[in-house]
Amino acid sequence: MAGALEGIRVIDFSQGTAGPYAGMLLAEQGADVVKVEPPAGDRARGRPAFHVLNRSKRGIVLDLTERADRRLARQLAATADAVIIDLLPKQTRPLGIDYRRLSAANPSLVYCAMPLYGSRGPWADLPPDDALLAAVSGISGAQWSYRDNPVYLVTPIASYAAGILAAGAIAATLFDRYRSGRGDYIEVSGLGGAFALQTSSYVLPLGAIEIMRLAGRGDPRGPFPTYRVYRAADGEWLMLGALTPPFWAKFALAAGLEEYLADPRFEGAPVGIPVPEDRQELSSRIESIFASRPRRHWLDLLEAADVPVAPVATRDDFLNDPQTIHNGMRAEIVDPEVGPTVQIGVPLRMEGSAIRGPAPLLGQHTREVLDALASHAPGALPMSASPSRDGAAPLEGVTVLDLGTIYAGPYNAMLLSDLGANVIKIESPDGDPWRVFGLGFLGVNRGKRGLALDLKSDEGKALFYDLVRKADVVTDNFRAGVLKRLGIDYETLSAINPRIICCSSTPFGSSGPMAGRPGFDPLLQARSGLMRAQGGEGEEPVYHQIAVCDFVGALVAAYGVAAALYARERTGRGQLIETSLAAAAMAAQAGEFIRYEGRPADPPGGPDLLGVSAVYRAYQCSDGWLFLAVSTEAQAEALGMQAGAALPAGTGHNARNLLDAPLHGEVAAGLERFFSMRCRQEAVKDLVAAGVPSAPCLAIGDLFDDGHLKANDLWWETEHPVNGPVRQTGRIVKWKRHRMRLERPAPLLGQHSREVLLAFGIDRGRIEDLISRRVVIAGADIAADP
Repeated sequence: MAGALEGIRVIDFSQGTAGPYAGMLLAEQGADVVKVEPPAGDRARGRPAFHVLNRSKRGIVLDLTERADRRLARQLAATADAVIIDLLPKQTRPLGIDYRRLSAANPSLVYCAMPLYGSRGPWADLPPDDALLAAVSGISGAQWSYRDNPVYLVTPIASYAAGILAAGAIAATLFDRYRSGRGDYIEVSGLGGAFALQTSSYVLPLGAIEIMRLAGRGDPRGPFPTYRVYRAADGEWLMLGALTPPFWAKFALAAGLEEYLADPRFEGAPVGIPVPEDRQELSSRIESIFASRPRRHWLDLLEAADVPVAPVATRDDFLNDPQTIHNGMRAEIVDPEVGPTVQIGVPLRMEGSAIRGPAPLLGQHTREVLDALASHAPGALPMSASPSRDGAAPLEGVTVLDLGTIYAGPYNAMLLSDLGANVIKIESPDGDPWRVFGLGFLGVNRGKRGLALDLKSDEGKALFYDLVRKADVVTDNFRAGVLKRLGIDYETLSAINPRIICCSSTPFGSSGPMAGRPGFDPLLQARSGLMRAQGGEGEEPVYHQIAVCDFVGALVAAYGVAAALYARERTGRGQLIETSLAAAAMAAQAGEFIRYEGRPADPPGGPDLLGVSAVYRAYQCSDGWLFLAVSTEAQAEALGMQAGAALPAGTGHNARNLLDAPLHGEVAAGLERFFSMRCRQEAVKDLVAAGVPSAPCLAIGDLFDDGHLKANDLWWETEHPVNGPVRQTGRIVKWKRHRMRLERPAPLLGQHSREVLLAFGIDRGRIEDLISRRVVIAGADIAADP
């Protein structure tokens, strides 16, 4: 069966993590992706992740410093539908692969630029490095720690997020191109990927930045007593995930904590316990309970009581987990360079999705691709294109019914809204449980109109079917079986509307041994090895402050919807898209989930981890932290010239000694003294000028005023009817011709019920009758007219 992007050719000029990941994701939905490498190869060749992020592609070598090869690169682009380039515009022009030149020869080209730090601002020219991206974007500074220091994350989650975001932006632009016949320039930076992961954290009432700066860090074990990791009697760790009141009640009854259910101090539990001493009392009580029995006892007891819980496991455990295998997320691939491997599967289950083959050897397909140049043309375009207006978002005209709750489902729909879709947030009369989190709710529900509807009633279900008849997409993140019980599963909805696209993101998958289990983000952080990898061998696991699995899952799902919309333009048929938090947990660690004989070890984790060596780690200056990312002898020599007097005798003149110096030791102590006396801005400026890669490690309170982030236009301000003026993440994708649609803040419960139903052609009398019987809830302050 053909994949959603069958017939699309992508020329991938990128290296490292983000760009190659975008290309791999496009290839595994059917695109023909040609990876172009310089004679020395991608800078990531030789690393385990390379074999995952570049699989399913064909590989060629071109030396773009040579005129003849620059001409071949332009010929390739002239036959392509899309290109991926991770250089700044000033770097592409001398190589002959800048947007102006390539689009002049191919006006329908979708050109995706992926500068790691954005295309503007003081740090745009930094050498590519995933840890520097985490520093500049606030990812490492926002991670909770015991000692109030930024944390070096051993998994490059921001770069992975940028790759998935880019794949979605490319697919959405291809969808619009099919309708309009016109290509466009897209910019998806690593900063955009980082902001995509922090959309629910980077939300602030205007004027409250000082409050953000003074806010304390959360507990690296988890934010709430019933939502954190605990150690059992046998020394093994487990993650308790009782986030909502129903799960809190189930846990309290199962664990013998019934008295807390009647205690007025805990009436807002599990998340609304206002007094810190009360939260600590509950945490200590739970800690002592778990410490009384081995982990297996608690897992069996709580799973039987339908309480969300998970063991803290390793990546190897997860690769061999029966649910992982059932989901097709454990793939065995023979790589031509390293031999038999075990890798992650395709995180999106769609028509025709598949791994197309291993990563290519350097230049493996050069002759094959160049010999076929004359016979290939860009993918099919419509016979009569209807040009989309400049300034519109690419998914304009698409209607999405959003059934999601908490994070992953709502954020998927918000991304589609940002891309231009008309998104209707459909909630139960009680509302999305995430509403209690206030600003966090705003971060994943922007741009939608709100409809409150009782889907458990016959009238509510009939009304939903009427909406489906005129909709394009339905998204949800229920656990397996819920859609079928409600009568709104894909089989039912596609019989009503054969063009409907349904995107379902379950916790563990739609079938299999764990399909019916409840699941929240940190449960998959725990099961997938993410917590264990960050915590380090023999140390306690680390709860990631970012809801990594939720947000990556939403990015994956939004990409799938955009690709399915493109496929529907060609075939006229909708389809079912399935993904899961379990798949997203692996997608967020794609390059780490590969096993083969002789594989190098991953970087070691550790508590409050600062880095991996004395010259690749965070240091505290007099007014904040910076990250030093020295990896070559030339860079080490330059660092020695800068900090020589502070280093042990003779060390500053020996680059090899500096590179080999451990994370903690004499060299690190000398650099700690050196930086502690320096202003961060000046220290970074001097280091960069000397050729030493470094960047400020932004804390959460620094972000909203940071000049580099402002220069890259990453914030958006709006007026919320309850919270007032708010600043939150903004244009994480940029185009020349299109524009992200950021129009309205997250809706109040039922705020647009009448407006939405009238727009769908529902009779006014029927609407008022449904409202009177509370099948539909309408905001009290909303007028009857739209």
